[in-house]
Amino acid sequence: MKYLLNFPIFIAGMFLLQSCTKTESDFTEARQESITINASTLNVTTGIAVSFTVLSSVNSNNVTPDSKIYVNGNLITGSSYTFTDAGNFAVYATKGTLTSNVITINATAITSNTGYKHRVLIEEYSGTWCGNCPRILYGVDLLEQQTDKAIVVSTHLFNGDPFITMEGNNLAAQQGVGGVPTGYINRTIGWTGPQYENVAQVINIIQASASAGVAIKSSISSNNLSVTVNAAYKQPLTGGAKLTVYLVEDKLYHSQANYSANLYGGLSSIPNFEYNGVIRKVISSLSGDAIGSSGNANEKTYSIPVPANISNITNARIVAFITNTSGTVVNVQEVKVGEEKMFELL
Repeated sequence: MKYLLNFPIFIAGMFLLQSCTKTESDFTEARQESITINASTLNVTTGIAVSFTVLSSVNSNNVTPDSKIYVNGNLITGSSYTFTDAGNFAVYATKGTLTSNVITINATAITSNTGYKHRVLIEEYSGTWCGNCPRILYGVDLLEQQTDKAIVVSTHLFNGDPFITMEGNNLAAQQGVGGVPTGYINRTIGWTGPQYENVAQVINIIQASASAGVAIKSSISSNNLSVTVNAAYKQPLTGGAKLTVYLVEDKLYHSQANYSANLYGGLSSIPNFEYNGVIRKVISSLSGDAIGSSGNANEKTYSIPVPANISNITNARIVAFITNTSGTVVNVQEVKVGEEKMFELL
């Protein structure tokens, strides 16, 4: 009789145990949803649109179409907003009863008195096999020691150099490069050789301010590179402007021939020489793309697969520059792939 009396209790206990047991999917369903808002940039100049994305904690779903977005407490239309005033703006989203985190957008005004930090573009043509090329390579080393306002792009040419690209060959042909080492400052000024003795020629071209600025945003997703460049002007560029965009790579290594006894210890072959700013892809058209030449909302976006010749995308940079009708570089900017660089206002 004792076992018979306990049997119903055992059955009831099993029923309660089963009714209280949940699978992992049950817990997932019961987990409370939350939402997070992100912005295409947290720093912007007036007149430029910022895009917002709202993500759910459930499988990171994009719930932007189902959400409402507020800027300083005011509901906006859609998921992007153009800031017309300078200042700090609090942005958040709601979805039903859910409220997101708050992000702060810093908007900077550009006026007719705004000047931009001036940088110069150096395009140097050389080769790993070229014993005279350390003259320009050492010149670049000295230049970068003396200023942070020079952006150097290196194009390798001829004799089966391991860093040759077809676009680099085309660029050299366009600029009339028949031999190496060759250097150009802002596209139209020859850098006098031996370049390591003429670093001052570059330094003297750097101006206190520039009339145009360049901003760059870049991102990588599923092996695709997206680049957005914006140009802004203190005064309009008469006759129009063009935008040229390069993808370059740092930290490439190879032995470098050297005929100069006074450079790099006089080694006839410099082992594991480090090459930076090596051109891997011309993202824009070779001669540049037309872009707005006045105001501060002159944006172009490019999307390309990451080129196969990139050894390590984390060592890659975007270089973008504006040229005037004479082909002279007005200003240039660079940014590591996956990062952004805003207008450098003075």
